[in-house]
Amino acid sequence: MHTDRFVVFKFQGEWLVTYADREQTAFATRQDAERSAFDAADILASSGHAVSVLIIPDEAEEATFPPDRREQRTSLN
Repeated sequence: MHTDRFVVFKFQGEWLVTYADREQTAFATRQDAERSAFDAADILASSGHAVSVLIIPDEAEEATFPPDRREQRTSLN
């Protein structure tokens, strides 16, 4: 079965939502773009389509992992 996919990503200061080969829709915030993509995906899913939403994080928002706990231990010697 084919899955329709919405893609949310940041480009040149705007959050964009794309779907198939349709024109991109721009939003000022990631939250607005996500809401739009999920709302549209819900509408398609309710009519029987397989749908997914892919969110590509902004480089500045990428997860940073906490430092290795072993490095924080204090030596008892």
